[in-house]
Amino acid sequence: MTERLRWWARRPAWLGILPGLLGLGCWAFEPARAEASRPGIGAADRGDAETGALLVAYFQRLLDDRDLGAFQDRVAARYTEGALGRILAESPVTTARRAAVVALGQQGRFEQSNAVLGRALRDSDAVVRRLAEDALWSIWFRAGRPEHNRTLQEVSHLIGRGQMSRAETLANDLIRVAPDFAEAYNQRAILYFHQGRFAESAADCQRVLSRNPYHFGALSGLAQCLLRLDRPADVLKTLHRALKLQPYQDGLRENIRLLEAQIAPEASR
Repeated sequence: MTERLRWWARRPAWLGILPGLLGLGCWAFEPARAEASRPGIGAADRGDAETGALLVAYFQRLLDDRDLGAFQDRVAARYTEGALGRILAESPVTTARRAAVVALGQQGRFEQSNAVLGRALRDSDAVVRRLAEDALWSIWFRAGRPEHNRTLQEVSHLIGRGQMSRAETLANDLIRVAPDFAEAYNQRAILYFHQGRFAESAADCQRVLSRNPYHFGALSGLAQCLLRLDRPADVLKTLHRALKLQPYQDGLRENIRLLEAQIAPEASR
């Protein structure tokens, strides 16, 4: 059961798209450039803002030339963050939604785009859902002030290198100065989990979710902690909550089925 649960320590990097995933080839994403976070300086016309036709053309060009920086510049010149969010939420054109989610992953802000990307986890297109996961991780790691984001990255890197004492010190310092920074709690939850401090890790996961209800990673982490704390009923509630967020996750459905099968005989005793 434990092995089937998804780990929540993924790093927010565009690691590349597997061949054939988009049905349009593959490319490697580079880190977002700082200037791409500026709001759009132009505006798409009303019809395009609804269909994303120009955005699709930009996306096709990205697939051809693999120049993410140029794609960012073209999009930022014509589309505001709000327009990209509306395309992602409303466009019937699958490629437009794919393009919008890539653009938001590079230039979106937590305050405006977290919810729309979180809802995209329920998109009918598997590629949009996959890209939305990556976009959310990217946004979560840059949701604070620049100096806080740098500290968060260092905490994540220290955890990856097994330097837990230093990582915990930095995470505690970051949480003290930025108590609303959800990802800081998530990284500390990961640290606690690695140390076997499951109750503390679960508490931090709850703190993440109170600040960011779309954090599917914290839900996964919470389920794993509760499983190790021998609280199967609470694990089941958490998995159902995760399934509402990501209804296409067959692994979640299977975990729920297995856990319900285990709980039922115990409840009947």
